[in-house]
Amino acid sequence: MAMRFVTIRWPRSFRARLLLVYVAGMALSAALVGVVVLVLAEPFNRYMLESGAVDKAQQIAARVQFDATGVPTGFDHTVIEHWAFSSLQEEVAARILDSQGVVHFTSDGNKQPLAPEGAQFDPSRKAFQLVRHGVVMHAATVPARRGDTTWYVQFALSDRLVLQVQQSIGRPALFQGVVATCVTFLVVFLITTQFTLQRALRPLRVASLKAQRITPQSLGDRLDLQSLPSELVPLVDAFNRALDRLQLGFQTQQEFLANAAHELKTPLALIRAQVEMEAPETRNPHLLQDIDRMARQVQQLLLLAEASEERNYRMEACDPRVVMMEASDFMDRVAQRGHVQISLIFEDAVGTTWMADRGAVFTLLKNLLENAIQHSPAGGTVYLRVHANGFSVSDQGPGVAPEHLEKLFERFWRGASRRDEGAGLGLSICQEIVSAHGWHIEARLGDSGLQMHVLIPSLAINKLVE
Repeated sequence: MAMRFVTIRWPRSFRARLLLVYVAGMALSAALVGVVVLVLAEPFNRYMLESGAVDKAQQIAARVQFDATGVPTGFDHTVIEHWAFSSLQEEVAARILDSQGVVHFTSDGNKQPLAPEGAQFDPSRKAFQLVRHGVVMHAATVPARRGDTTWYVQFALSDRLVLQVQQSIGRPALFQGVVATCVTFLVVFLITTQFTLQRALRPLRVASLKAQRITPQSLGDRLDLQSLPSELVPLVDAFNRALDRLQLGFQTQQEFLANAAHELKTPLALIRAQVEMEAPETRNPHLLQDIDRMARQVQQLLLLAEASEERNYRMEACDPRVVMMEASDFMDRVAQRGHVQISLIFEDAVGTTWMADRGAVFTLLKNLLENAIQHSPAGGTVYLRVHANGFSVSDQGPGVAPEHLEKLFERFWRGASRRDEGAGLGLSICQEIVSAHGWHIEARLGDSGLQMHVLIPSLAINKLVE
């Protein structure tokens, strides 16, 4: 029969794992302490009883009183009260003997020295057990010097008295003390552990937040290694090196795209010039259209490469009303050719400036308006609405299927209802411009046609100076 091993599933949280390890360590420590206490409880209790008997005998020996002839007469009752022996005669006993074992003072009237059963008085026997009246007692013998004479003090305490005190007072107090100590330790442990983990994981949280803010427009950013724990430095350093490779690949791709677009512009211009030099009756009527379409696609590739580079943007405060009117006037000629009108609407809340690249915003508006004009029917209207938190461009065209809304900004994606023969890069350029500004663009289906909404966070907006 095959043995089945239980697989321990660790929590995914690093903090939860550390807390689990700490709690397991505490439980194991408590279990080990419990085992040690159970094993050593009886020997330790015996040792404490014997040690306590010796200590008490030494305290009594220091308080022995003598008469004028040097013979012991008892103890100093101002320190050792007499009731302790008279009231507990069955549980406590004391003797003062000479070196021959003759008892000169006894607390219970018994003149016999204290000694184990069947044994004689032995002054060298410091701690021992004896049975008196069927009760086990722990006893001790210690010397007490008076001049040149050595006397011996014996003290005995019954087990049942100690056990009774332990059960009635000691154990409850010990249990309460242990519980209070454990609760206090647990509270302090949880607070200090939580604080320690929070401080230890703070650099990791900071690095995670900074990593989340890295975009294709900010590939030059790197995570700081100075404040990280040494165990995480190799991981974060590997992440930074991966960003180096991504940045190099991205820059190479963008440079190739820009160079290819630049190199294609000149041959296209030469081809167009040669075609125009031919006689109109021998010229292919569609050739110039194809050349213009290719030139437009090359221009879009160049714009896409420029829009993808953050260093190409120059942010400054600009009045959105001026930029909107410039883009609307520029595209009005294109709209007239398609028998479409552009309606520019400023809401009352517009009274702010935008921190933006004016040329890039003009390109953004031009592409959005051109896309709306192309999809609006003859006699339709394209609405450009400007409000305090951004603007929107809406057309009266057929729109797109809801499942295609997220694909509108993909490069080279073309819908089935497109009437132009573009490369599908116009909205991709818009996405790059919006991302570079920290704005947000989204496509929505309106009552008629498609709506493009550009939302500008409040941090990118400044109040107009009156």
